Amino acid sequence: MIKNNKTVKLSANENFYGCSPQVFKQIKNKLNEVSLYPESPERLKTAIAQKFSVKPENVIVGAGSVRIIESLILNFVGENEEVLIFENSFIAYSQLCGFHNKKIKFAKLDNGVCNPDKLLELINSKTKLIFISNPNNPTGTIISHRELEIFLNKISSDIIVVIDEAYSEYVVDSNFPDSLKLLNNFNNLVILHSFSKIYGLAGLRIGFGIANKNLISKMLASQLPFTLNTVACDAAIAALNDDFFLNYSKNKNRISLEYLFKNLKTIGFNIYPSQANFVFLWFERENQKDNFYNILLKHNILVCDMKVFGQQNSIRITIGDLKTSKKIIKVLKEEYKF
Repeated sequence: MIKNNKTVKLSANENFYGCSPQVFKQIKNKLNEVSLYPESPERLKTAIAQKFSVKPENVIVGAGSVRIIESLILNFVGENEEVLIFENSFIAYSQLCGFHNKKIKFAKLDNGVCNPDKLLELINSKTKLIFISNPNNPTGTIISHRELEIFLNKISSDIIVVIDEAYSEYVVDSNFPDSLKLLNNFNNLVILHSFSKIYGLAGLRIGFGIANKNLISKMLASQLPFTLNTVACDAAIAALNDDFFLNYSKNKNRISLEYLFKNLKTIGFNIYPSQANFVFLWFERENQKDNFYNILLKHNILVCDMKVFGQQNSIRITIGDLKTSKKIIKVLKEEYKF
């Protein structure tokens, strides 16, 4: 459970249930090695390869998936080339492009969804890299396997398509892409994953990518040594191997998410169906959003005002346990006025 003093933190999409107990055991076992430089992350890459049925040469790890995102931008986008990103998506894509002076084109969401057809309208000879958050952060919506496959078949293989699946472990929709299957047919596909979400290791900063070995090799050539610390590597392996905790987190999340979504919609809030561990609400006026935020804060529930990410009149709520979701609904029914 994520609590700071008496405040329940539902603002950063962390796993409400923490991390696997096996992680704590591994961290304790590695504490006597913190004076040493970390070993190569090959054991972690091998563990990831086994988990996802690929080869270690198809895997890259980094200090959070943002470092892999940055590597993709630096290695594959040249001067005067362009990156395509959806509006109202993971802000790190545009932030990192901005830091490195890369040109961005934004596609509009289609009813909260990263519809690939919106990207087709923007592709030209300068397009080099495309980011698709799936499920999309912050809306929680997904694109299907068929939609992604059709899109990949329509575009040039010279354009690298990055599918950011940071929240994929929470998905229950059977239409969600089998990205690994698509990887066999599309050498320009990169799949990103994070240990910060369902695995509960946000504080250790670990992410990984799976792609064609040639793309991975190019990124590795520019990667500095000691990318991950000793504790992080072993904690990630422990988390990866604990299927019980992963399924426990997924099931608890789904029960609480369904309750929260159904009741928020019934009350009358604007909300998208979510396949992640959060829900996204939008408001007609800023004062409505502020009222929503402040009511929950008064009751020691901290949610995310998306204004901090440049998105106006919207709120994102990380899914807590069912007790917390029931408290949110109770408070809003009693105090929120439209």
